[in-house]
Amino acid sequence: MSVRMRVWLLLCAGACVAAFAYGQVTSSFDAADWRRVALFPILGALGLLMVFCMPRFGGKNIALWGIWLPAIALRLLLFPTAPSDDVNRYLWEGRLVAESISPYAQTADADEIAGFRDDYWQAMNHKDKQTAYPPLSELIFAAIASVAYAPWSFKLLFILADCLTLAAILRLLKIRGLSSAYAGLYAFSPLVLLAFAGEAHFDALMLAPLVWAVWAYEKERGKLAVVLVSIATGVKWITLPLIPFFCAKRLFTGGLIALATLLLPALFFWDSLPALIQGLFDFGGSRSFNGPVYNALLHGLNLPRNLTSGLVMLALAAVILWRWLEREHASVDAHIRWILSSLLVLVPTLHFWYLAWLLPFVCLRPSLPWLTFSITGGAYFFVWMNPEWSLSRWQQVIFWGPFFIALLYELWSTRGRVAFPIRRALTNKGTVAVVIPTYNVADKLSVALNSLQAQSIAPMEVILVDAGSIDGTVALAQVANLPLQVLHSELGRGQQIAAGIEAAKAEWVLVLHADAELQADAIENILRAVRADPSIIAGALGQRFQDDHPELLPIELLNDLRALFTRTAFGDQVQFFHRDSALQYNLMPKQPLMEDVESSWRARELGGFLFLNQPCCVCHRRWNPADWFVRFRMVLRLVSKYRFARLRSRSEAERLSQKLYQEYYAKQK
Repeated sequence: MSVRMRVWLLLCAGACVAAFAYGQVTSSFDAADWRRVALFPILGALGLLMVFCMPRFGGKNIALWGIWLPAIALRLLLFPTAPSDDVNRYLWEGRLVAESISPYAQTADADEIAGFRDDYWQAMNHKDKQTAYPPLSELIFAAIASVAYAPWSFKLLFILADCLTLAAILRLLKIRGLSSAYAGLYAFSPLVLLAFAGEAHFDALMLAPLVWAVWAYEKERGKLAVVLVSIATGVKWITLPLIPFFCAKRLFTGGLIALATLLLPALFFWDSLPALIQGLFDFGGSRSFNGPVYNALLHGLNLPRNLTSGLVMLALAAVILWRWLEREHASVDAHIRWILSSLLVLVPTLHFWYLAWLLPFVCLRPSLPWLTFSITGGAYFFVWMNPEWSLSRWQQVIFWGPFFIALLYELWSTRGRVAFPIRRALTNKGTVAVVIPTYNVADKLSVALNSLQAQSIAPMEVILVDAGSIDGTVALAQVANLPLQVLHSELGRGQQIAAGIEAAKAEWVLVLHADAELQADAIENILRAVRADPSIIAGALGQRFQDDHPELLPIELLNDLRALFTRTAFGDQVQFFHRDSALQYNLMPKQPLMEDVESSWRARELGGFLFLNQPCCVCHRRWNPADWFVRFRMVLRLVSKYRFARLRSRSEAERLSQKLYQEYYAKQK
């Protein structure tokens, strides 16, 4: 058993223990227990580590063994958790609808329906307010309550819907060429686990059709996509602004389909439906809790509530308009991310389970700011320990602080281009050139060449850029069954790679080190990823060492985290570039060292870097297990020096590169 597998199994066991413990200490949904607050980040940290320590599982079995089995186990262990008091309303209103009584016709405390009062009615919150649930939700509640009038029936259905969402995420990751491990960002997150398997919030019924709508849209099944996103809206209103993005190609036809899908369940409540508007206002506009922007305006600036509500609605409308104007220049899930993200920041009241809305789409484009809530979201449960149902200022800092710090870093590191990426030229070529910089690597090159011959989609060209090898490197490459072109260049990896990019004729260029072995579907995964997201101009696949040493696992883990969250890849993580963009924006510097780091930063400053987490296999020859920490400190020191020089100017960093090159290779001798 590999080191990575042993570590991952320990993480799984720890997550299962934490999930079981949470279920046992939460005997009531409002339990004022410090253990709830403590177990949340433990479960979140273990879940994130499970994602990034994911073993290989024999290649394609990662979804079954690495995602589904632990995901189901965690949900079953959390099943004993006491459900939220919202379930009481689901049950009781479902009973009314089953008895042909509209829940919109009166408030729950109305005397005319006093005969329906039971234990669930007694435990219901806000009996004096009109219900805000859409007609489709009420019909679903009625169907469940008719089968089994008990909270467990709702929890079971929500877990099944949650699993449907996970299945859609896995499908989308495959379409995008991304690692199935990213599905764990949803499957193992305490935000999701506690929201659905724990407290049984009905948002799971909204997420499943929404994520499947994205799948249908990407499979060019437009009408089905519109029906599904309309069903999601029929469950919860917050997806209403998303419908036009699924209808964009056929706005009139899509609009009719959406209208019909929404109106059909409304016919059951037609006479009393106008009262739903009052319910939406009562629940959405008359109070606020934990909304950072809304509360800053309302309490920080002491603005009137009506003005505050108007300002945040105007801000959200501006975001929706912006995304509509950008609808042809980004993927549909990018629009969803921006709109839901803005809604979560602007909403007057934010409960922890609202954050689960965004996680399926974070799996498709992992984002450090939103993933911080898998650690800090447990601060929400301080509300049950406070004299009033609220969070203190320092508790809100715990909840929101890391998010805003990470958001500021993301905006700074991308120069704001994360919101406004450049637009690359869109073509249907789908061709890839492979550039291999070489210098006396005859003893290693055959592995890389063999992996190119085994690709499911063959490269259009292989460009070997040699710096004067005298060991037969070029002769070895020339006998390979590949569309090979040999160039000669001065010694220096950046110089060699830049020459290869200039000579390439393909749309995309993959830079392969001579000691790296690609997965058989590496080129296919790159093409899947860039077709799905027109903002991508560069990225990296990932890297695993050939040998299994405990000392190497932290290096692999740190490399993955750096590439994913700081958009900085090393060369042995297999970088790729849009060739025309690379030339236009000079992405590959002609410098002897740190060319990989510099090219990553130049790409991220244009907004279009993607880490696929589809690792190649590389030799660990420079990471000797006996002195790996010495090398780690050296690499960290050199990169830090380069980073500080880069903060001053590109030219200063480029000049420093030569000195670092001499220092780095002096250490190798």
